[in-house]
Amino acid sequence: MGRSYYVDEAVEKYLAKIIQQKKSYVTGLIIGQCSLQRDYILLAVQTPTKEDQCKGPEKKAGLCKLDEIDEEWVSVHASQVSRMLPGGLQLVGVFLITSPEISKESQNALRKLIFAVEKSSRKNRLWSLDDNDITDRVALQICSATRKITCRTFDVSDPKSTAKPADWKYQSTSSSWLTIECNINVDLTFPLSSATSYQDQQKGARNGLSQWAKDLEDAVILFNGQVKDKDADLVEEQKKSRIVAHSCPQIISANILTSPNSSNRSTATVHVLKSSLNIQGVVKCRGYVCNNKPKVKDAMQAIKRDILNTISDRCEILFEDIMLNGSEREYEESRLLPQRLFIPLPGSSTMLCDYVFGDETEEDLKTHFLEMLDQEVQYDALDFPEEQHITDKYEQQHDSYKSDNPTSTETCTLKKDMLSSKGHQNMGLVIATAVALLAVLISFHYLSE
Repeated sequence: MGRSYYVDEAVEKYLAKIIQQKKSYVTGLIIGQCSLQRDYILLAVQTPTKEDQCKGPEKKAGLCKLDEIDEEWVSVHASQVSRMLPGGLQLVGVFLITSPEISKESQNALRKLIFAVEKSSRKNRLWSLDDNDITDRVALQICSATRKITCRTFDVSDPKSTAKPADWKYQSTSSSWLTIECNINVDLTFPLSSATSYQDQQKGARNGLSQWAKDLEDAVILFNGQVKDKDADLVEEQKKSRIVAHSCPQIISANILTSPNSSNRSTATVHVLKSSLNIQGVVKCRGYVCNNKPKVKDAMQAIKRDILNTISDRCEILFEDIMLNGSEREYEESRLLPQRLFIPLPGSSTMLCDYVFGDETEEDLKTHFLEMLDQEVQYDALDFPEEQHITDKYEQQHDSYKSDNPTSTETCTLKKDMLSSKGHQNMGLVIATAVALLAVLISFHYLSE
């Protein structure tokens, strides 16, 4: 028997809206959560239109072919969207809406997209799949004329896997989610190679983060101040009943307890270095688990992966910015990693996230979010998880950029010329964001040769 996907009603309305566009085909991503018990679909988002996609007389006649789908373009979009998913949410598949004339080609096209998107979303990931992970990915095909839905799955752990039937079930009420929140202090230093290439330095930083990820895997997590068995229920029954009665989202606090690396070196290692990378600050993390008998291990996985993802993604974005603006960034003694902010998803208690540099505006965020997730965003609804006094400090800099005197020792080098970054740009996609405070400080310490 195949898998069953329980889909929020908002997704049904969104797909119906796309069908009304009457295009030859539309590709897109499916976002949700997979578990051993049930699979939930929270969001669908179409791929941004490429300028040269299906031009000429074929476009006017509606005769575009599925072999014209740009897998690389879809993969880049998937890579950018995966950065915007907090812990517990993932890309669980793709959809393809086609006209009847080309619907027979859909299964082969979907299969290619499934594996391309999975490869893209796994790139630079600091964690590995475990026994609890579901490797089936959903391939949804919809005929734009009949609106017939064909749902299949492919096992992405097997390159030779064939399509298996699955159920696509719309539900009239949105799924209920539990929010896990965690603040973790980060103080990491990584040696970077003497190579002059920023790509090589980026690789060195990634290697250092990989070792840190292994240490985090052994960390102990307290939920609401308690240590719980990983196979125990995350929410006690009496508390869960009270939550349902009040119909309000529950927030569970998590605390990470790490221990120093137990491996003791008996010898010293000498590196020839040009610089070292130091990351310091408080990282604000969130994870989500569907409120249907969630286990402690589900919450542990969601919050740990969110910690790893947000640090890795910020470093990737920073290096992208440096490679695009190398001469302007090279000798800055201190850099601020892009700040994380959270964006509510309409009709759900979940939030998505984004990353911003200091010079980006409210309009930048709206444009970016609309392009990446095809969603309108209201600035007043954004969640900036920093203390108010720090936010006030940033706003003063953003409004004037005039003060040469630092308002904080942590941001003493933060000036206008450091904030002209456009590091989110990739493959022609507009990846701009909004004004927000930066949460993690990054420093390049250049060593004398």
